[in-house]
Amino acid sequence: MTIYLVRHGKTILNNTDRAQGWADGPLIPEGEELIKNVGKGLSEIPFTAAYSSDSGRAIQTANLILAENQNAKNLELIQKQGIREGYFGSYEGEKNEVMWGDAANHLGFENQEELLASGGNIIEKIMNAVSEIDPSEEAESYEELNERAFSEFKSIADEAYHNGGGDVLVVSHGITMGTILAQIDVNKVPAGGFANGSVTKFEYDGKDWNVLEVNELKYVEEGKSK
Repeated sequence: MTIYLVRHGKTILNNTDRAQGWADGPLIPEGEELIKNVGKGLSEIPFTAAYSSDSGRAIQTANLILAENQNAKNLELIQKQGIREGYFGSYEGEKNEVMWGDAANHLGFENQEELLASGGNIIEKIMNAVSEIDPSEEAESYEELNERAFSEFKSIADEAYHNGGGDVLVVSHGITMGTILAQIDVNKVPAGGFANGSVTKFEYDGKDWNVLEVNELKYVEEGKSK
């Protein structure tokens, strides 16, 4: 079984560089066009199942991809809350530079650039820092995000596998995708994160995982599948 894990298209909040966890925004025209190209690149993949988070931007992205698919136009899109983005509490909708800067200072760095250059699991560092400094005390810790996101992702994989496997589309979010990938192979989590519309491919045999591609953008650039 092959899972195509896609990050949603660029939204109005991405475009204004604001923290977008459980807060949501629609895709901008540029984001829609990019995802249509991703869909064209995946148009010959015979998807047997399609999932997305329950956030509007992920649903919109999945539907745009399926609309371009030759075999899956009538495929039911299943929404899963567990693979939505991490929750940033009071920082939802805040400028990213503010959230990242506050997190960096909390961890003893001068700025977010130093934090990003510090190595290790950056997603774990940022989620835990935001969780610790969030005034509402509601922001998710890395452990909380990891527990819900990977368990949901594995549940999706198991469900699809027991339904016959094949090619499965899953649309999620950047930090959540990094958290999921870290549980399978932390060394393959891209330091710069996942671009909007990027495709990460996994192979799953009902027990073991194999990472086939990470941050693959050939689907967008070439307008065709491999």
